[in-house]
Amino acid sequence: MPNVIFLVLRRMRAPLITLILIYAISVFGLVVIPGVDNHGQPYRMDFFHAFYFVSYTATTIGFGEVPYAFTYTQRMWVVVCIYLSVIGWAYAIGTTFSILQDKSFQQAVQLARFANRVRRISEPFFLICGYGQTARLLCRVLDDQQIRFVVLELREERVHDVTFADYRFDVPAYAGDASNPKLLELAGITHSLCRGVLAITGNEEANLSVTIAAHVLRPALLSVGRSKTRAVAENMASFGTNRVINMFDAVGAQFRRSLHAPHTSRLWDTLSDFPGEPLPPLVKPPRGHWVIVGFGRFGHAVKEALDCEGATVTVIDLEDQTELPPEQYVQALGVDAASLKAAGIERAVGIVACHDHDSHNLSAIATARAIHPGLFVIARQNLANNGMLFEAFKPDVTVVRSEVMSHECLRALTTPTLARFLGQIQTRSESWSQALMREIEGLCELYVPATWVVHLTAENAGAIYALLAQPQPALELRHLMANPQEYTRRLRALPLMLTRAGRDILLPPPETPLAFGDAILFAGTTGARSAQDVILDQYPVIDYVRTGLDQPQSWLFRRLAAWRAARLQQ
Repeated sequence: MPNVIFLVLRRMRAPLITLILIYAISVFGLVVIPGVDNHGQPYRMDFFHAFYFVSYTATTIGFGEVPYAFTYTQRMWVVVCIYLSVIGWAYAIGTTFSILQDKSFQQAVQLARFANRVRRISEPFFLICGYGQTARLLCRVLDDQQIRFVVLELREERVHDVTFADYRFDVPAYAGDASNPKLLELAGITHSLCRGVLAITGNEEANLSVTIAAHVLRPALLSVGRSKTRAVAENMASFGTNRVINMFDAVGAQFRRSLHAPHTSRLWDTLSDFPGEPLPPLVKPPRGHWVIVGFGRFGHAVKEALDCEGATVTVIDLEDQTELPPEQYVQALGVDAASLKAAGIERAVGIVACHDHDSHNLSAIATARAIHPGLFVIARQNLANNGMLFEAFKPDVTVVRSEVMSHECLRALTTPTLARFLGQIQTRSESWSQALMREIEGLCELYVPATWVVHLTAENAGAIYALLAQPQPALELRHLMANPQEYTRRLRALPLMLTRAGRDILLPPPETPLAFGDAILFAGTTGARSAQDVILDQYPVIDYVRTGLDQPQSWLFRRLAAWRAARLQQ
């Protein structure tokens, strides 16, 4: 970090030297030139009076002649001093203004302020590199969950967006190159409270540099990197990146889940979505012939998923697709009826519009529906601003890149245990997922529940008390789901998975005894989460939910309770 004071002094060196010389010459002249006192006797002004006179004359053009009225020669010299000092001060003030307006100086000041703000953070936070559409969605969710974050973004206008984003926290943000390790250090990557770093800039090389820096500077730090190609993804993984997100692979996996197991896919989407959002609908893509318009990385991911499920596919794209057989390929833009009919749209069950331009996708959908109104439509939305247009077209599935990425990032950041649970539900049957989805619907009505993990560790005073100091009656899972104000009522929380000694138990029963070191993944309302925090932090409350007895806590109330019990026994 540059030293701002040093920068100012370095730029002000010439004006300051000029001023010092002017003052020195002026003072020396006044000392050398003889004067006359009030009695007509000659005198010479001492250095103190000379400096005093020059000091106020140079800045205010004088308050009078001291200690005696000046002679003709002295006044001539003072005129010279006045003009010299005006020139010197004008030079110094002009240089000061030029420094303040200098872009590099302003950046140095901003960097110093940014580093100081990051250094003063006293809560756990995440470092987010890149502030595009994905980061905006992610930051909003983190802010809603009261999780702090720091933003590092290359474009200055996006940093201004952070300032005016109305977050509840004062978010430190700086416009700089995230691939610079020194800048990452100032942004907090080595801060003891930094919980993870996200490399989600639009530049793959920058993302790779960030993950490498995270691996070198903080090997144990949670790191999440976005990649567009599998080569970069493999490179990131080789440097120990905890989670490498390829948007197109994520879309392909999501589409494959929808085709293969729609109920499991809906459960996955529900637990991956932002808390408080409406529950995602059940999506059941039909099986049969599909038409893909636009064959970029998105189209390749979707075609791979369709091929795995045994569907027939015809691709429409302007580029020559030599890897495809001629019967699976039509060279056209795909927005006109002729090319869509050539691809078999009249016998198709669905169309995937995945051009890089939203206008092409909307045009292809409109033409295809005019030919075959019953098509199942999957549309790729590239720009968030076009959301209104896609809502008007009402495709069955709209894939928004920023939303896919933000969901993947949030899952990796906030609850890594959830990622393990989601991996396990894919091994379960559709009926199992459907039943769990019904429970979640009853728990949180029509909105996505929050997910959190309870660790029974030394950080929870209540858990230590119930498991070690006062282990009877035994602490069971149902006690963590009891209302701390009325233990017979149940919190709106559902235990999804219990992890003990590396072993995962899905949907553990409420009567499961708990042990020190257990980790339980819950889904439920934010109110239920807050109530659980009270149970785990306060041992009288955890006693109440275990026994149903509200024991007095103070000395006076304990004595009163003992006296009352003695009276009842008599």
